[in-house]
Amino acid sequence: MRCFVYILKSEKNESLYIGITEDIEKRLQRHNSGYVSSTKSKIPWKLLYSVSYQNRSEAFKVERKLKNLKSRKRVYESIKNQSPSAEQY
Repeated sequence: MRCFVYILKSEKNESLYIGITEDIEKRLQRHNSGYVSSTKSKIPWKLLYSVSYQNRSEAFKVERKLKNLKSRKRVYESIKNQSPSAEQY
């Protein structure tokens, strides 16, 4: 089962949210509808980056690595290195 690592950016305060999901569009809608308690105070969110992995365990490893970077600058650098076509917003 394919799984995505995604990064959202809040249009309210430019904070980032990193997560994994099997359905990006549905997950983004849930974030923007206030169903996710950890993100509802920073609505609206836009999709900044996503990448697909073969399984959940691969995606989870990348998600952990990104979350451990702690700073937005390091997250941007990491996704640029993983995908040269990734946009920085």
